Amino acid sequence: MRLIKTKDYEEMTKEALSLFMQIIDDNAHKDRINVAITGGKSPLLFYKQLIESLKDIKSINKVHFYNFDEIPYRDNLETGMTIEDLNKIFYIPGNINEENIHRMNYLNWKEHITQLEKDGGLDLVLLGIGIDGHFCGNMSGTTKFGDRTRTIKMKDLEDNISVPKLDETKFYDEFVTMGPREIMATRNIIMIANGEGKAEVIDQILNGPVTEVVPSTLLTLHPYFNLIIDEDANKIAKA
Repeated sequence: MRLIKTKDYEEMTKEALSLFMQIIDDNAHKDRINVAITGGKSPLLFYKQLIESLKDIKSINKVHFYNFDEIPYRDNLETGMTIEDLNKIFYIPGNINEENIHRMNYLNWKEHITQLEKDGGLDLVLLGIGIDGHFCGNMSGTTKFGDRTRTIKMKDLEDNISVPKLDETKFYDEFVTMGPREIMATRNIIMIANGEGKAEVIDQILNGPVTEVVPSTLLTLHPYFNLIIDEDANKIAKA
């Protein structure tokens, strides 16, 4: 793994974008570049700057985008919270070609993963991290390192402090996520973490054992895992 320490959120974003574009450029010789991206608050500035930089990515037409998890709506299992977020913060404002967007949902995930493997697997995944150490939907308490893409019951996460309480009338009883096996098979991983709220889990990743209790500790065993943190997220680890 590689640890990249930055001063603040803005510098963290700058480093993440630079590395993201470098990896895309390094794979420009390929016919297809498969990238899985995250939603949430941490990458908001990243996507804003990425959209401004799309014109500089000569191989952008080769880049295919994937979501690695999905929380489906109860009345429409073909969509969900994740893709709605990615549409809002990146796909629509970035004018990403629909043919280059591959949406995994609760109904198609088995076929989706099979097709992704046929298309060469993931070249890059951009991740955030939860305060329980989860990546994608691989939550503490429900994740085994050998897990593949699977569905998880919401009721099994009732005691997980990092899971927001969702409207049960709006969201389905289960969600789907790529598993540790798929993420560890990715050729390059970028994880971003900022703020004091992530300091404890970053300390666990950098200084603690590799344990399923903190799922992201597994990623430290990946040879091309890049962890980019700001000073606040590094306050306890002091790496």
